[in-house]
Amino acid sequence: MNDVDAICEFVDTLMDDYSKTKKKSKTNFFKYFESAKFDRKTINEYVSDHSFTVTQQIKELDGALTGDKNLAEAYGQFNKSELRDFISMLQKFLEEANRYKDYKKITRRKKQKTPEQLVKGLHLIEESVIIENIEYEPIDKTKIIDATSIFLVNVKTKDLLFFSGNKLSCSGAKITGYDPNISGVKKLKRITEGINSVTTSNKIACQTIFENLPNKRRPSPKTVSPNYILLKVLA
Repeated sequence: MNDVDAICEFVDTLMDDYSKTKKKSKTNFFKYFESAKFDRKTINEYVSDHSFTVTQQIKELDGALTGDKNLAEAYGQFNKSELRDFISMLQKFLEEANRYKDYKKITRRKKQKTPEQLVKGLHLIEESVIIENIEYEPIDKTKIIDATSIFLVNVKTKDLLFFSGNKLSCSGAKITGYDPNISGVKKLKRITEGINSVTTSNKIACQTIFENLPNKRRPSPKTVSPNYILLKVLA
């Protein structure tokens, strides 16, 4: 006897016992499935190919209850209260069978990407650059992942790009997870002075330093140009 046949036999016994005793089974149907350790294939096959017999039985009992003459005669050994209990028990069995089927579904977890994978599409300057006779070393762009604030400088336009949020990340060439109300771009009038002020800032002061820089704050770009170098990351 395979596992599907075992469930079918259980149902037959369930209905036979009720017919004899006219008492609802005290079996916890979900625990029955669980303790028998029926696998996903078994419960799927039973629900899709065999549970119709229980559904059909419920229809017949309901017909007897609602006055179908032939069915009322066929189930004449049961009074209305007993018919209701019979129906209720079988409905509960089907509910628990479907609940167990859902419980056994395979949940595929989305594989979490590594920082290297997340920043793959973000192309930044990754070699040291000299700006006004001062050499600046870029920070590894993987440090952006889960940071709270970062500063980047465009070596061509002298724009300072500031992103700040609870948990920064990357999607392609985009920085994600930032607060657009405090993040943005500013043109640096005195580039070395501006760079030094932000690279020496701490987590608390970085936003204030950015706001106090001259020139109007512009919205952060949707994507980050490859002309930017990452100079400050705050965890």
